[in-house]
Amino acid sequence: MRTINVNGFEIGGDKTFIIADIGSNHKQNLSLAKESICAAVEAGANAIKFQSIQLNRLYLNPDKKTADFVKQLEFPEEWHRELKSFCDERNILFFSSPTYLKAVDLLEEVNVPLYKLASAQVGTFPQIVEKVASLQKPTIFSTGIAGYEEIAKAVNVFKKYGNNNFIILHCNSIYPTPPDRVNLQLMNTYKSMFGNPVGFSDHTDGIHIACAAVALGASVIEKHFTLNRDLDTPDSSSFASDAKELAELVKQIRDIEAAKNNFTERLNIQPEEKSFKESIAYKIIAQSDIHKSEIITEQHLQYLRSPYGVDCKEASNIIGKSALQEIKAGDFITYECIR
Repeated sequence: MRTINVNGFEIGGDKTFIIADIGSNHKQNLSLAKESICAAVEAGANAIKFQSIQLNRLYLNPDKKTADFVKQLEFPEEWHRELKSFCDERNILFFSSPTYLKAVDLLEEVNVPLYKLASAQVGTFPQIVEKVASLQKPTIFSTGIAGYEEIAKAVNVFKKYGNNNFIILHCNSIYPTPPDRVNLQLMNTYKSMFGNPVGFSDHTDGIHIACAAVALGASVIEKHFTLNRDLDTPDSSSFASDAKELAELVKQIRDIEAAKNNFTERLNIQPEEKSFKESIAYKIIAQSDIHKSEIITEQHLQYLRSPYGVDCKEASNIIGKSALQEIKAGDFITYECIR
């Protein structure tokens, strides 16, 4: 599988790219957005993602219910530059999901190194897929409400522009997603079909499903992030991690990576294991008295753990030999006392 370099991070390599998706959990409050970024940095995330959404750029004459809902999601356009700089200063990657064409221009103005095309755009808005593909930048697709044919079309658009830097994130657009609806194996289906890194955008409660995704081969994990699950936003629900849970997610993912890597070393036992193995080795001891010149048989032998003596694995070299001396029951049988 190929790797994709994003600001020096090799997606598809040994490390998992962990995205804290703040989404709408800023409540149009810049201070809250910055506080959320700082908390995600502290937790160990690799990237911060927002969603570039504006009601008047998405809808023509929306009804009140739609307008009220989308207003909760809005991301002020003037924030793009300020938050990009804020993230750069803290050595964490800033990017966003554009939902309208001008949002791509705004993200290009601040030179984001990575794009995310949500399934809502992959499945319904080919013009934005075309525009992002033409930029030649690494891009994450979420599946969610985009079916296989729509994902394949997006991949073909990227290939048309010679842009092979795409990552497919398996995703469920059910909030929260019950475990029996997740179907993590789809990640590896996409990997085998397209040959690029894959990952998981997690909308389940808790962090255990995301950890399982890493164990199964996810190169990217995206998790909604909130400072407080009691915030009145669509993205601050049970499926969003708070700072403590995000830190635990990062820790567990790094532990899983350590457990997965260096598998060739397991072809041989480790030094600590070798030492223990030697301490419990069975040695050859006389079960009964053996007289001088007597032929040693299996019945003469017993096997007991000891740091000294001839290993039981060499018993065939002892059996059938003649004793050179009297050997008492309980004595070690060594090569020096046989011929």
